[in-house]
Amino acid sequence: MQDEEVIREQDGSFVQVKEKKGLVYDTAQATPKAGRLLYNKIIVPRGGEFFVTLADGTNVWLNADSELEYPVQFTGDSREVRLKGEAYFVVHKDVQRSFVVHSGEYSLRVYGTEFNLNTYKPDEIQAVLVEGSIGFKANEATPEKQLKPNQLAVVNVFTGESEITNVDVYPYIAWKNQDVVFVNERLESVMDKAARWYDVDVFFQHESLKEVRFYGNMQRYADIEELLSLLEKISDVRFSIKGRTVIVSDK
Repeated sequence: MQDEEVIREQDGSFVQVKEKKGLVYDTAQATPKAGRLLYNKIIVPRGGEFFVTLADGTNVWLNADSELEYPVQFTGDSREVRLKGEAYFVVHKDVQRSFVVHSGEYSLRVYGTEFNLNTYKPDEIQAVLVEGSIGFKANEATPEKQLKPNQLAVVNVFTGESEITNVDVYPYIAWKNQDVVFVNERLESVMDKAARWYDVDVFFQHESLKEVRFYGNMQRYADIEELLSLLEKISDVRFSIKGRTVIVSDK
């Protein structure tokens, strides 16, 4: 693939496809039809990551096994997108048009700039605020709650209940920088991430192995065998690979 390719959308806007950058939208020549938005969807498979700059200048990093649906250009008094999976947003400031992220009935309204939204679990959504201010609603029936920088909101999407805590945000956003950070993290959670990053299945020989805890800070490895080798060195767990399945057992 060339370093850069340009695609013209139906509304006349241009999309720059950059090999190391992702997608960058330019709507200067767009001619939108009244009342009609042209939507695109980015689907990132397991084992992949992607970056896109939306038409308003908002930057979005998409983690593996994620989807982002968004208009080619934003019209009206709000900028709304839909997310499945996980993404890190740096929202371009526009006091005239709010930026809203939807995931099912959950919605997050952006009053500041940088945050991470994780919707991988079917019953739980995590939002971490790095800079600025965001408000979230578990569903339309619940009141909006606001986050301050260095806070984590965990929402049960079925009950509408939420919990806000002060956290070190880096472990939640490290993936964007190809880092892996574990802070008292269960092995089941660690392997859920590995399954998405490396497109593998995981089998635990004993349920108790899921509760093994890990601490660590490392660079993401290109090969899953390097990650598993390091995890073996710092634990009493053994990993073996058969095809695309990782088997977790005791040493």
